[in-house]
Formats: sequence, structure tokens, C-alpha cells
Amino acid sequence: MKKTIFTVLAVFLCLFQTSFSQTVSTLVPGPSTFDDCLTLDADGNIFASRYSGTTITKITPDGMTSIFASGFNAPNGTAFGPDGYLYVPSNISAGRINRISPAGVVDTFITSIQFPTTVFFESDTSMLIASYQTNKIYRADLNGNYTTLYTGNGMNGPVDMKYDPDGNLLVANFTDGKIFRVDSAGTFTQLADLPGTLGFMVVANGYIYSTALQVNKIYRTSMNGDTVTFAGTGAPGQVNGPVNSATFNGPNGITASPTGDTLFISDYNSRSLRLITGVSVGVVNISTIAPDGYSLKQNYPNPFNPSTKIEFSIPERGLVSIKVYDNVGREVSNLINETLSAGTYKTEFNGSNLSSGTYFVRMSSGSFTTTRIMTLIK
Repeated sequence: MKKTIFTVLAVFLCLFQTSFSQTVSTLVPGPSTFDDCLTLDADGNIFASRYSGTTITKITPDGMTSIFASGFNAPNGTAFGPDGYLYVPSNISAGRINRISPAGVVDTFITSIQFPTTVFFESDTSMLIASYQTNKIYRADLNGNYTTLYTGNGMNGPVDMKYDPDGNLLVANFTDGKIFRVDSAGTFTQLADLPGTLGFMVVANGYIYSTALQVNKIYRTSMNGDTVTFAGTGAPGQVNGPVNSATFNGPNGITASPTGDTLFISDYNSRSLRLITGVSVGVVNISTIAPDGYSLKQNYPNPFNPSTKIEFSIPERGLVSIKVYDNVGREVSNLINETLSAGTYKTEFNGSNLSSGTYFVRMSSGSFTTTRIMTLIK
């Protein structure tokens, strides 16, 4: 009987892992002619900047590369305009925005914005330009006239801008990894604080996916600010495979397919183009970036039968909730829901009345939320 249950469970877990699997692969091995921002066109081609160089590379959907345009100085965060031109911040110290026609002809659009890092079109008639060292965002019209839109507000080396699903502007800092939401009144609210420096971000499937150059990881942030490690072990490398065992080497540029099912990532150090497929199907690595002092350890033993111990820590007095859910999201146990003082605690989960399977223990305290996977085998 136990053998039958174990076999059924093994098949179930295999299906579970397959249906919730994202995989990393390499489309363009390094060293290539790019290392920075990635911008997708309507035909599925990627246009990649070489920040430590002078070129923009065109990458076809099958991974063929060619130099699309050259003559830039540290080209950075690009974007296509409503006119079909690719706009390129270039020559950071001199402050130039170039544009490239669909035929690859380069001209100069703006010549006097200080330290431009990225451009973002907010409508058919206006473009936002982030200034890295002045911590400003400018608004420019399609004639190249511009004014200062935002200054300060927590910006610290702004490097990327996107819209959230509600049409609010998102602004990401390179220097300290913070992401802000800007409402219609121009109020900046911090949404996330990621470890290390932030390369670029993309919004797909209702989430923000961002690259972290220093820690070699890809993070996923919900619109409530909950952040998880989505891909990468943190070790530098080029290992392909499941997202929770794959490695990156200075992940930098990032963009998504129109369906949101594939992420494209440029590794700065290796100058390669990586892919993560199956993005819109579930989550493999669901460990939240914990504020200092918060933790939820892996239950022990695991697998377990019928009980297992769960240890957690909080750095200050606060309400703690620890609940257990089954694999379809139904709550099966409310272990803790009370105010506790700072410290480390242990509790026990008993699954004697439950069937063999995969369960999730979820801890919440203040703004911290994290989840662990547990396996019950009878």
C-alpha cells in the first residue's frame, strides 16, 4: 500500500514540478556584441545595447546577430517611438539622445540632457528621459523640446521606467535597487527594495521582473511589493536548466515576449543572451527577500509523517500569521495568528488527518511574507 501511495505521489510531484517549471537556456552565447538594454520590436527581433562599446545589435528570433547601428558612446536604455525609430541614450557625459530609422540611419534627437540613461514613451507625443546623476526625469516632445518633470523623490541613479497594469509610472534605481510607483499626482511611493544594483525591469503577467547585476539573480515583484527570487542561485555562471538551479553572470537587460511567457536577459559579464521560458506558468522559487531579522526555515523533517517542526523568527513585536495550504490553495491549518514579541519560535504541524501530498506553509508578519513547500508521505 505504501509503495502504491509513494508511486502515485512521485507521479504527482513530477506533474506538479513540470506544470510549475520555468527553464533557463542560452540563445546567443558570449562573448557577443551586446551587454545592456534589450528592446523588442513587433516582429520579435531584439535590439541590444553595448554599454561598454559603441553599437546596437539586432538579434533575430532564431538567435542570428548583426550590427544594426554604430557610432554611439555607451548606448543604454532604448525604446521604440511611435514613428518607428529606435531612440538611444548615448554619450552620457555629453547628454545626447540619438535615434535610428528602420533602415538603420542614425541622427541626433537631443544634444543637451545631462547623463541620460533610459527613454520611455508615455504616449504618441511625449517621451520620458531618466537622468542618472542628476536624479531627474525629463519629458520631451517629438521635436526634442523638453522640461523637467520630476526631481529627487528617492531617485538614486534612475535607470528604467515602465507602466504598471493600472497605468502608473514605475521608476527603478540602478544604485540602490529601489522601485517606485508614481501616481497621477506625481507622488512617489516605494514599492520594492532589491539587493544590489538593478539593471533593468519589465512588466509581464501583472508582475515586475528585474535583473540584479551584483547578486546574479532575477527578481519578481508583485504590484503589492512582495518580492521573490525568480531565477538564479546567486553564483556567477552560465548554467542552464530549472530557474532555481540556473546561474547568471551579471544579468542586466531584460524584456518579455508579447505573451509574457518568455523573458530575454542579457548577461553583462559574459555578453550572452539568456531565455527563461514558461514564465507565466506558476512559480518555482518562492523564497521572499526577507527584511533583516525575519525568517521562516524549511520544516524538519521534510518529507514528514505525520508531523513536522516549523521554526521562524521576527525582529520586533508584531502580529504573526502562519497557515498551511494544500496544492490547490485551500487552507488546511491555521497554526499561528497572534501578536508575538521579537525572537525565534517553533511550532508543529500535524498532518495525520491529511492525505499524502505537497503542502505550503505561509508566514506573514508586517510587510514580510514568505512560503515554503512541504511534503507529506504516509
